[in-house]
Amino acid sequence: MQPTRLQLVLTAALLAAGLLVTWQLKAERSIRASLRIPSQRLEELAFLLQEQSRHRERLEDEIASLRAQLARYEEAATRNQGAQRELRRRLEALRLAAGVEALRGPGVVVELRDSPQRLQPGDDPNLVLIHYTDVQAVVATLWAAGAEAVAVNGERVVSTTGLSCVGTTILCNARRLAPPYVIVALGDPEALLTALEAEDSPLAILRAFQFPVRVTRSTDLRVPAYRGGFQFRFARADR
Repeated sequence: MQPTRLQLVLTAALLAAGLLVTWQLKAERSIRASLRIPSQRLEELAFLLQEQSRHRERLEDEIASLRAQLARYEEAATRNQGAQRELRRRLEALRLAAGVEALRGPGVVVELRDSPQRLQPGDDPNLVLIHYTDVQAVVATLWAAGAEAVAVNGERVVSTTGLSCVGTTILCNARRLAPPYVIVALGDPEALLTALEAEDSPLAILRAFQFPVRVTRSTDLRVPAYRGGFQFRFARADR
């Protein structure tokens, strides 16, 4: 029996479809071969990609948490810096008041020398010497005039400083000082000079007895720090 026209058309269509499917399978094999990534490997890579994405999200959350923590630390540090600045300011003021810091500033210099007068036989040699009471009187005058720091021959005068005589020398902070006695005082030069040059000042009395006295002013003087110690046997902080 001869095949009908319809059968021929269907046969041709089926052959064409078969060829198309065969070509598609070959194309997929070719692509996979060229990529060299099998199906199970693709699944593994997809799983790893998901894991990496989750890990990245966890890291981002951790970074955000650390940044927030850093911001809190910075805020706390800013508050602490303010408190620390206040503590440093108060400590610096206490150190300045105690005299344990070297200071610079304007002020005056007072120089006291023994009298050049010749003694007559039988005269008391103490009459031509500068005594600790003279130095003490000048220092007290400077404090009263508003001096902020005082030194005698490089020895800082503080609240516990004592002046006394040992022979022809003066003791200051348990150290021997010899003439001439140079007193450096920091403060308002005009106020200090006014007090020193008053008619009843210690310098006026020394000049009356012909002791060489010299007073100079300066815009930049230095007073050293107190080198001694502070010992309190009976006093204690009242808290």
